[in-house]
Amino acid sequence: VQCGPYAAAGGQPGHAAAWDDAAVNAAAGNFYMNTRATLEGSWVRPRHDGYMAFQQAASDRINLGLAEKHHAGRVVADLNRLFLESFPAPGAAG
Repeated sequence: VQCGPYAAAGGQPGHAAAWDDAAVNAAAGNFYMNTRATLEGSWVRPRHDGYMAFQQAASDRINLGLAEKHHAGRVVADLNRLFLESFPAPGAAG
């Protein structure tokens, strides 16, 4: 269905077979074939409890580092530490 009527009606197919389909790609200027490798190699944001707090703390640390001209290695070390600390402690209720 996604290779046929769905794509023909202007829908953006989500199924991999449609992304590989020559007719679907021809109608979309090879968008799907040209984009697929990028999507497959992309990184998805972590979903663990604590990640959103890490993201805020990391943003604050980067801003401070830029504003105060901290050494990049120091900032990266702090980001790595903050990321590790964002995971719940083993055995902690979550």
